[in-house]
Amino acid sequence: MKVASGTRNPPLQEWTAGAAPTMIHANEARLARHSAERASKNRTPQVLPFDRKRRCMAKRAKAFIDGHFRDPVSMEDLCRATGVSVRTLQRCFKQCFGVTVTSYLKAVRLDAAYRDLIATHPSRDTVTRIALLNGCGHLGRFSTEFRERFGQLPHETLRIDLSASAFGQQRGGPQPAARNVNAPLTLV
Repeated sequence: MKVASGTRNPPLQEWTAGAAPTMIHANEARLARHSAERASKNRTPQVLPFDRKRRCMAKRAKAFIDGHFRDPVSMEDLCRATGVSVRTLQRCFKQCFGVTVTSYLKAVRLDAAYRDLIATHPSRDTVTRIALLNGCGHLGRFSTEFRERFGQLPHETLRIDLSASAFGQQRGGPQPAARNVNAPLTLV
């Protein structure tokens, strides 16, 4: 036996069978309208306060690396300098700069070694000394990563003479052949 209520609402069976399709359609339309309104109001993405903090923290880590790359830099040092955990530092640095903390540190060290190798004369310095001076402790790995980054080995970079490099010559390399004195001289 069914008991009819005095309200205007139909019984549950009638409600779900008859009203469900129209309610679903109404909810979908309302949701679509709500999403469209929010999308039109928010054309430019908002920069939230924690985004600025994360960017600032990543820049502090970058500045710390730029200033201390010749020293042994550990993740604990970076976390101490920025005041965040290891995972937060790694995630924010990657989001801000597009590279990991360790790959950035490696790139800074390799770039500094390259500049030092170009700037010095082979008789005054060695590749080993320059690599160790720039914080690269594993010499075999340094040589491999240097070649991958710059396309030549460190000892080849050390031999390049800046004044002669425009002409393809190297310090200590082969000299141009002497001119044959018996050959006819041609004027241009």
